[in-house]
Formats: sequence, structure tokens, C-alpha cells
Amino acid sequence: MKSRADLREIVGRIPSELYGDLSMDLMDLLLAAKKGDRIPSSSVKELLQLWRRDKLDTPDGISLLLEAALSVDPEGTGRLLASKGLSEVAGKLGLEVS
Repeated sequence: MKSRADLREIVGRIPSELYGDLSMDLMDLLLAAKKGDRIPSSSVKELLQLWRRDKLDTPDGISLLLEAALSVDPEGTGRLLASKGLSEVAGKLGLEVS
């Protein structure tokens, strides 16, 4: 698992105009995940705080969403990133994309 600092650096490679759609798609992935119990409660609290402040589509929000998504569904996260044209980002996260 990448550190938060590493994730923030990787998120810096994502065009900011994709943040809104990407944050929604990552939330959908998290809500559909069968292994949601793998997300630390501290991360869930942070996600809720960012959601209440409408900040999920910021670099910090995307970083936290990616961290959570990687913990519950790395394959799905890789597919999602690839579908957004972010295969390079998926590769930086150590994800295989086909």
C-alpha cells in the first residue's frame, strides 16, 4: 500500500477536471465493495468529513478515496482508472490494467 504522501504525488498526475467524475466513481466503487470492512474507521471518518464539506473532489479527497478503493477492490480500482484514461496512474499505484 502506498503512503498518503505517495498517493498525493500520484494524484498530482491526474488532470483536475477529472476529479469530480473520478470522486463519484470511486465512491460508487466503495459503496458496492463487498470488503468494506477493510477500510480503517479513521479513513471512513475522514471521508465523511470531506463529504460534508463537499471536498471529495479535491486532491486530498481523491487521495483518500483511492486509498480506500485500493484496500477494498484493487482490481476494480485499476479498471476504473483505465476507463478514465488513467492507465499510467494505475501503473504508478502498482495495478495491472488490461
